[in-house]
Amino acid sequence: MKQQSLDAIVDRGLAAVDDDDLKTAEDALEEAARLGGENHVRVLHLAGMVAWAQGRLDQAAGYLMQAADGAPEDPQIYLDCAECLLSHGEDLDEAEAAARAVLRLEGADTDSIDQARLLLAQIRLSDDDTDEALELLEGISAERKNDAAYLSIHGFVLMNSNRPKEAAESLGRAVAVDPEDPDVHYWYGQALEVLGDVAGARAEMLKVLELDARDLEDHEPVSEELAEDLRGQFEALLEDIPDQVLKLVASAPISVQARPSTTQVEAGADPRGIITFVGRARTDDADARLDSIVLMRDFLLDEIEGDDDIPELLMIGLVDELRRFFRLEGLEVATGTED
Repeated sequence: MKQQSLDAIVDRGLAAVDDDDLKTAEDALEEAARLGGENHVRVLHLAGMVAWAQGRLDQAAGYLMQAADGAPEDPQIYLDCAECLLSHGEDLDEAEAAARAVLRLEGADTDSIDQARLLLAQIRLSDDDTDEALELLEGISAERKNDAAYLSIHGFVLMNSNRPKEAAESLGRAVAVDPEDPDVHYWYGQALEVLGDVAGARAEMLKVLELDARDLEDHEPVSEELAEDLRGQFEALLEDIPDQVLKLVASAPISVQARPSTTQVEAGADPRGIITFVGRARTDDADARLDSIVLMRDFLLDEIEGDDDIPELLMIGLVDELRRFFRLEGLEVATGTED
């Protein structure tokens, strides 16, 4: 009777998390902890999901790993643990172990096994193992292969396997199934760009700009003080790049704005880029012409945990834009040199 009551309370709390009703979820967690104890596997699971919903990723990961360590029979505990760790970008070995536990779990249903394979494919891709990622995706049930989640991950893995035509086909189907997912539009646009469909790529990136605007945090207008500080930090970075790269950007004026504009994205700017080069990007027929450099304040503020993170993000953004605008594919992030 006690276990039945505990299960009902935890189920109520998990449903509340799914509905973004955190007050009900917190009340259920408190009640479940009193009844079953804080270290009960199901209580730990609920605690992890509540912490995750509140944005406390470190605590969420800790609770969910503890729950998974309890060797539960519920595959959802392992799946939530793996997904949380993957989204956190840390402890990927633990994430992989949790997902693989589902594949070994007696009684795991087809849907849970498919979810585990999707997670494992993403984890293996993060380790640049595209071959195993594709093998894992191949083993997913036929019904799941029509879902947007499968199609988008499959397309992303194919892009990383240098198979852009197949990637575009899969991502195009994903966009048709779920047209409101900006990430899928972003990957689809990248695939179209590689295939030389510039107009199609621009259209997808404009859609990313539109969809991302719904979820971006509101910030104050860019102050001149902040703009000057960011310009100063960016100029300091330029002192550390090789002369042959520096000469490409040294004379361009630097400005700061909140986020990319429609006009900039129409001209080829990355709608999620921290840095945008304004001008004419290099083509097969013409050299690049750089008119100005724009730093995107909102993206920086949304990504950093502290001011110390700004230089690294600016450098990553600079290298990405140098690659795109000047076609410096061999440029290395760590060394700032071209192969």
